Amino acid sequence: MNKLHALEAFCLVCDKKNFASAARQLNISATMVGRYVKNLESELGCLLLMRNTRKVTITEAGQKYYSQVKPLLKKLNLLDQSMVEYNEQPKGKLVISTSVEFGGQYFAPLMQIYRAKYPEVRLDIQLTNSPIDLLDENVDLVFRIAPELPDSSYIARSISKTRLALWASPEYLSLNGTPHSLDDLHNHQLLFFSHSVRSDQWIFKVKKEIKKSKFPWAYQSNNGRLLNEAAANSQGIIQAPYYSVREYVENKQLVELLPLFSINSLGIYALYPHRCELSINVKTFIEEAQQHFKQIDLAGKGKY
Repeated sequence: MNKLHALEAFCLVCDKKNFASAARQLNISATMVGRYVKNLESELGCLLLMRNTRKVTITEAGQKYYSQVKPLLKKLNLLDQSMVEYNEQPKGKLVISTSVEFGGQYFAPLMQIYRAKYPEVRLDIQLTNSPIDLLDENVDLVFRIAPELPDSSYIARSISKTRLALWASPEYLSLNGTPHSLDDLHNHQLLFFSHSVRSDQWIFKVKKEIKKSKFPWAYQSNNGRLLNEAAANSQGIIQAPYYSVREYVENKQLVELLPLFSINSLGIYALYPHRCELSINVKTFIEEAQQHFKQIDLAGKGKY
């Protein structure tokens, strides 16, 4: 018995609840499909399918076996496809999601580099600060910035690092004083980046642990660029990753506050669902992103 063919026949019968339909898809006889299933049952020592002239019913054992075998066959087919594509150019559509600030500031040159190398890939870049369901069939790859990624339902690849810190303009500090502790922040104009992940709090590194604190915000926005501009125009203090405020810091429009409490190893990750593990489009884009961001200091002065 060809075990792989038998497993394919069994799964197709489970999918279609019909031996004849499975046989037509495999281009073999219904008798051969039945033989494959019977051989499997003999080998396993249990009944997988109940069949009569009218219908096919999956037994409890059959359902358990099917639920384990089906993903393995799918992964094997993807592996075969990836080997066929190994020497081919990436092509087709690649849907990527990232935050408005990160994508808006840094993705244009990366897209140009990638498209020059892989012109047959149609990039669809979606910018949003809302959480993305990585199991959504419409998204292939997500770029996110976070202190840690506890969820293991997807695959994560490190792209770079940045740091999360407090920033204000020299003019604002000249008029309002410089805070020297987290408690001092209560006496300042604080501008909050509203994001569901933040839960209406700023996060700090305090004695090697992450601490969350809520303050009386002067105002908030879901657009980081707006808050950066407001802070640069002396309207208050913001908390933002360095990559977001890099141009303002380089132009001396913003300076860092309370660096002792900054999170200096904020990860920038490429995340993708397990179904895309063997996708050559995903693989090549991540490789290009890793190489591209090696050339850019996203943490500021090389401090990670």
